[in-house]
Amino acid sequence: MPPLKYLRPKSLEEALEQLAEGVPLAGGTTLTPRRNALDAVVDLQDLGLADLEESGGKVTAGAMCSLQQLVESEGIVPAGLAEACRREAAWNLRNMSTLAGCLLACDGRSPLATAMLAISPRGILAGGETVDLDDLLGRRPLPRGTLVTGFQWKAKAAVRYEQVARAPADRPIVAAAVGRPDGSGFRVVLGGFGERPLRVPRAEKALAAEDARAAGEAAAEAYAAAGDAWASAEYRAHVAGVLVRRLAAGAWD
Repeated sequence: MPPLKYLRPKSLEEALEQLAEGVPLAGGTTLTPRRNALDAVVDLQDLGLADLEESGGKVTAGAMCSLQQLVESEGIVPAGLAEACRREAAWNLRNMSTLAGCLLACDGRSPLATAMLAISPRGILAGGETVDLDDLLGRRPLPRGTLVTGFQWKAKAAVRYEQVARAPADRPIVAAAVGRPDGSGFRVVLGGFGERPLRVPRAEKALAAEDARAAGEAAAEAYAAAGDAWASAEYRAHVAGVLVRRLAAGAWD
C-alpha cells in the first residue's frame, strides 16, 4: 500500500492551497474504499465548517455538519429531510458522515440527495460563489482545488419523503421526494436508480395545477426505462407514480 500524505490546514486559504495536491477528508466514509488510489488527503476538521444555524430566513449547514446533527435538529431541518438522513445510514455512520461528503459522493439511490434536491439548496463554495445543488452534482467530479464549505436553503422549505426497499435498512429501489423550497412552488425528485436522483419538472407543473394524478403519471414516465439488476423498469415506473401521488396528497397543506 503506497504511503498517504496527511495534511491538516488551519484556515480556508491554507486548505485551498493544499487541495492542489490532495482530496478533502471530512468523515472519511466514502474515501476509505478508495484508499489505494489516493496520494494525499486534506483534513477539514479544523476549519469550523460543522455549524448548523438559522438566520435571516435561511438555514445554513456547514459542509462538515454530520447527518446525525441534521436528524437531531428538529425545528431547523425539515422533517422529511431528517427522515431521509435516517435512511441514508445507520447511527454509527451518521455520526461520521458529513453533509457535503455524502452529497458529492452520492448516486441515484441516496435518500439524502433525493430529499435535499427537493428543497433546492445552494452549495456554498470557498470564495463566496453559490451553486444550485442540482447544478453542483452535474459538475462532478469537481475540479481539484474546489472546496464546498456548506449548503443553504430557505427556512420555510418543506419536504415529504418516502421510499421502497427490499428491507428497512436497505437502500431504496425507488424513492420520491416532494418539496416546497420557499413555501410556494414544487420540486419533485425521484431516487433509487442511476448516477444521481432525478428531478421531474412535468410532475412539478402538475402539482402546481393541483393535479396529483398527472404528477404520478409524469413520475412513472420519468422512470419508464429505469431497469437494472435490482428492479425492472416497469416496477420502478409503477412505484414512482404511486409514491408521488401519495406524497402529493399532502402537498397543498
